Amino acid sequence: MNHEDPPENKQHWDWSSRHSRILIGSLISLATAVAWVSFSELIQDALANENFNAPFTLAYVFTAFLIVLFPAFLCFARISKLRPIKDILRECLQLYQDNEEFSRLQFLWKSSAFFLVSIFTMYIYIRALQRLGAADCTALFAANHSFVYLLSWIILFEKFIPMRIFAMIFSITGIVLFAYVDGFGTPAMFGVVLGVTSSAGAAVYMVLYKKFVGEASSAQASFFLSIIGLFALLFLWPLWLLLYLLRVEVIVWGHVPWGIIIPSAILIIVYSAAKECTVQLTYPMCIGMGLVLAIPLSAAADTIWKGREFSGMKIAALVLITTGVFLILLPENWHHHICKHIRAKPRDSEQQSIGHSTTLRSRLSRTSYM
Repeated sequence: MNHEDPPENKQHWDWSSRHSRILIGSLISLATAVAWVSFSELIQDALANENFNAPFTLAYVFTAFLIVLFPAFLCFARISKLRPIKDILRECLQLYQDNEEFSRLQFLWKSSAFFLVSIFTMYIYIRALQRLGAADCTALFAANHSFVYLLSWIILFEKFIPMRIFAMIFSITGIVLFAYVDGFGTPAMFGVVLGVTSSAGAAVYMVLYKKFVGEASSAQASFFLSIIGLFALLFLWPLWLLLYLLRVEVIVWGHVPWGIIIPSAILIIVYSAAKECTVQLTYPMCIGMGLVLAIPLSAAADTIWKGREFSGMKIAALVLITTGVFLILLPENWHHHICKHIRAKPRDSEQQSIGHSTTLRSRLSRTSYM
């Protein structure tokens, strides 16, 4: 005999699974928001030191630190006895397969392209932090979701959704307001350009990741990020040495803020791991919501700890970008669900009124008959 679970048990199981994914997604969003806000605030404190003006050094260190992700995942897999390490390595090498065989060309060009985009985006974002507040840079960087949708529509031929076009208009309007408030032609305006450039770099990375990597598992994502860190460590040190010898990077070794750099590197690892390695645990929207939460958190941090005041136009720019990014992240059919609930309520009230009227008519007919 086949014993099937009663409908109540099935409904309870679906409910718990859905809500557990939402709970995990909420925790991931909060973790990524706190990590990104703390990272941005600490970087500004590090660059405030006159004896340490080295944005490329910071970008080099942070990108190279990604090496630790895959060894950490292997340690976790070994302790939890998740899977044999050989199976994990075999799965990771599938990212670089060509005709079901490992391709050195695939490995080299993918790793090189992604590590160059990563280091460029990180460097430009750190340069933007030298000219703008952390809240401004966070908001401009969060706008990368709008650029991702635009590039995905053009390159990946994703579905055209009119609502997301309105969301892009909100984000672009917020960026223009930032430029207007800071003043055209000022150093702060150059900071806005840097912030938008870093946002575009992050969008290019995400679209390339969608196209050439796809939906990677946690093991594959951690392996891919560690390879990016390894390439940065091996191939960028000559450029760093050249910039240091030419005094483009100002480093007084006795005044290097290691107490800020090391925690910042740990925070960027936490952010990258939570963003890239937890895709299978929750919904994509929950992962992207981290930067949406980071905007008001960063504004609060600037106000409380750095005494920064925001003008009305600046607040409007922050609100517009936050709204635009939030609308971009919503599922494509979210408005249909809202419309269904709105339409359902009047129908229920109409049915109730019809029921009351028929009951009243039946009573009147019976009274008149008697």
